[in-house]
Parts: sequence; structure tokens; C-alpha cells
Amino acid sequence: MASVTCSSCQTESPEGSAFCPSCGAALAGPAAATATTPPPPPPTAATSPQIKFNATHLSRVDRIVGIATIVLFISLFLPWFSVSGYTGSGISAHSFLWITLIVSLVMIAIFALNALDLWRTPSTSPLAEEQILLVGASINFVLVLLAFLFKPSVGFGFVDVKVGWAWGSFVGLAAAIVALVPLAKPAIDARRASK
Repeated sequence: MASVTCSSCQTESPEGSAFCPSCGAALAGPAAATATTPPPPPPTAATSPQIKFNATHLSRVDRIVGIATIVLFISLFLPWFSVSGYTGSGISAHSFLWITLIVSLVMIAIFALNALDLWRTPSTSPLAEEQILLVGASINFVLVLLAFLFKPSVGFGFVDVKVGWAWGSFVGLAAAIVALVPLAKPAIDARRASK
């Protein structure tokens, strides 16, 4: 029986073989000319694209506003008011701060989706992303300022109970200011320049 020698690895193969059984190289000869390509290798496990948090997708202003918004969100659960040694969080003292909690979550989600490169504000949106964030930061600031200025009432009208601020209210107010200023400053500057 005749055999064919592989030019790559020098392995002997039976005549009529199109490919070397050792290295898979195409064998010379009439059978090789009519042979088809070898079957593709078996598929390996499909690799899905990895999602990575990349803060470089966020601008400096986005990072400042994002961190301040996270601090504001956390501060809503901290002690805001104290009465005779007892404290209450911002959302337990003022129910309208639930709006701040929801707006903060939406803003944090926008920053997270941008950093993960999963979503951007559509170009067809009537508001730019900066304007959406400015509206959210403004709502948060106004509600936190109202909650800070108007302490909750405690007592039955005939008992004067002294309600004081706790440290969480100061953290929340500072975070609301820090989140608003970097977004509001360019808008104010642009308005001044147009006059």
C-alpha cells in the first residue's frame, strides 16, 4: 500500500488522505487537490463581553456630583433631628424627603450606567444629560433646605419640646450644596454671557 509523507512533520499517511493525522497539514497529491478544508475546531465556551466600571467615562463634574449625591442619599438615613436624646432620620421626620431619595437614586443610576458604558442620554431627548442632572440636584437642594429650616413639630400644642438638629442634617445639606454648585455654575455663567 502506498503512503504519503507529510511535508511539515514527516509523518507517513495512507494514500488518499487529504490531511496529516498528526499535525493537520494538507498533504500533497491528487487527493489533496480535491480535498476540502478541514472541519473547524470545536467551539469553545462563548465569552460574553465583560462589563467594567470605568470612572474615566465620567467627567470631573460628574464624579463630584455623583459622590455628593451618594453622600446625600446615605445622609437621609442618618440622625437629622434630636429630641431629648432621641433622634430621627431625615425621611422619618419629613416624608417629602422620600422624593429626594428617589431623585438621588435616579441620578446615581445615570452615573453608574454611564460609567459602565451601558446607557447614554439619547440625542433625541429634549433635555441634555447635564440639564436633567441640574433639575435633579436643584430639587434635592430645595427639599433638603426646607427639611433643614423647618424642624418637625413635636408635642401636643401645649407642651414646648425643643427639637434640635443632629449631624446628619448638616451632612445632607452640605452634600446637596456640593451636588448643585458644579452643575449650576456653568448654567449661570452661560446665562450671564448671553446678556
